[in-house]
Amino acid sequence: GTPVLDLDYVEDSRADADANFVLIEGGRIAEVQATAEGATYDEEVLLRLLRLAQIGCAKVFRAQEAATRP
Repeated sequence: GTPVLDLDYVEDSRADADANFVLIEGGRIAEVQATAEGATYDEEVLLRLLRLAQIGCAKVFRAQEAATRP
């Protein structure tokens, strides 16, 4: 019932829903794959999952940028 980013195997196998997002810098969406596994979900939950993915990807993009700076 609680959206979580980057689940491990045990968490993922018990999730009510599974959503995978491929996002590119600038917030553009390249791919979305979402499946109801233990329970169905509504549009609000899907948007919450998307927002969580956007936050996580922004952190990854910042880390990548910092790691590649001379």
